[in-house]
Amino acid sequence: MDNNQSSTMMMEEKKKIRRDFHFVDMLFYTIAAILGIDTLGAVSSYGGQALFWMLFSAVTFLLPYGLLTAELGSAFPQEGGVYEWSRLAFGRFYAALTSMFYWISNPLWIGGTMFVTVITSIKLFWFGDINMLFGGNKVSDTLITIAISLAFIWGTVVCVLLPMRTGRWLSIVGSILKLALLGLFVILALALLFEGHAQGSHLQLGDFLPTGDWSLIVSGILPLLIFKWTGFEVQNGAGDEMKNPQRDVPRSLLGAGSVALVAYTIPIAVILLALNKEQIANSSGFLQAISNVFVVLPAPLMMLLKIILVPAILITMASSGATWMGGGNRTYAIAALDHAAPAVLGRFSARYGTPIITTLLCGLIATIAMVGTVLITAFGDGSTQSLFALVLGFTVSINTLSYLLIYPAYLVLRYKYPRVKRPYRVPGGMVGAWLVTVLTTAYAALAVFFMLFPTDSVIQVSKVARLPYEATQLTALGIIVLLAVIFYLRGQHERKQAQEQAEQQPSVSTETQLVGSKN
Repeated sequence: MDNNQSSTMMMEEKKKIRRDFHFVDMLFYTIAAILGIDTLGAVSSYGGQALFWMLFSAVTFLLPYGLLTAELGSAFPQEGGVYEWSRLAFGRFYAALTSMFYWISNPLWIGGTMFVTVITSIKLFWFGDINMLFGGNKVSDTLITIAISLAFIWGTVVCVLLPMRTGRWLSIVGSILKLALLGLFVILALALLFEGHAQGSHLQLGDFLPTGDWSLIVSGILPLLIFKWTGFEVQNGAGDEMKNPQRDVPRSLLGAGSVALVAYTIPIAVILLALNKEQIANSSGFLQAISNVFVVLPAPLMMLLKIILVPAILITMASSGATWMGGGNRTYAIAALDHAAPAVLGRFSARYGTPIITTLLCGLIATIAMVGTVLITAFGDGSTQSLFALVLGFTVSINTLSYLLIYPAYLVLRYKYPRVKRPYRVPGGMVGAWLVTVLTTAYAALAVFFMLFPTDSVIQVSKVARLPYEATQLTALGIIVLLAVIFYLRGQHERKQAQEQAEQQPSVSTETQLVGSKN
């Protein structure tokens, strides 16, 4: 009986959802999710071997992950994708944990590396120094940084609240701007090389081969790459809004994955090949890498581009954040409607067909994360690099933890629901299914462990002491697990109350009829 009531509640909310999600929208939506520029420079800063590991992980992780998601997304295309897959495979509590990690990593990302990227772009391109202080002192810098970040976070939240037919334009425009930024960088970097501005010691062929420093590889390079490659399943958060998911999911994933592979590989290759070793070392962020190649431009054109770049970067960041938040919010809203979280979190807007409470709560969490990281940095060493490393650490670990729970669900669903129509199947039968599951799960496990407990070499590069780094990661993880359990217990309590009320209704109705007949 409680299942019927849960289904009724979900059906009522799903009536507000509109099927406005077409193939082209899905393609750009996925590109916006998977293609991020905020960590591009961080990958190249690991040197020539980063290109090798990018190509290696593309074959051994990105491809299996794409195949796995294409089958899941087309075979089980319901709204709330990740939650539904996990629930069908392992049950409601497992799905509650999975969807919590998946959902909450987005506001932590937006209130973490994203706002840092926005602030860095303003300081670098408009003021010429990423370490400058707004207003000339730490207090004014802190207040202005928080004010700018609040405008960015809540502007993104407003975009998420818009209906899909409107919000999709942010994904489309943001994706185009990202590709344009990457294209501009490639052109300028090549000009830098051919015009002789990049004199000095360059990387040699041997520098592109894997080094013997496995602690740096497994703890620094690979976790960052795994984080960069994820995002294929984001569109399935809006499964019921797709026009033809069984046809369009595999096609959109193939297109988006191909674009991401090219868009990541070429700029990183150009950074490593065109810039000298000193310039690469100074290009720990993509924004700094762009700034390094601006020297080939005439001064007036350089100034104009620097003015334009800041709003362009802000839009690209907002498009990524809104895309991930939109998919994650829908996922957790469906979890709430299934009593895996408080039912209030499952409310959709009758006007726009988008989740209301999960979106607003995301904005609040992003705000808390942003203010916390700004204050920690302001009263700590004040380093932008240490701030970036700190927030990137728990963002990657928590996000990847959700995938550690998602990937095994694919294999279980293969065994548990063999008769479900699968328009697309991973090649190779059950051997292929096992292979893609083992590869993706192993990568996720490696990334989670080494982001929580990095090696000494990575700690040294991050310029954050081990104790505050690990304390930050484990405290954030503990709070999120506790929150997931509390939300789940609240949802189950509401479910039990609904069941008890439903059981009492027949007796009340019968009593009313008897009183009426006596009268």
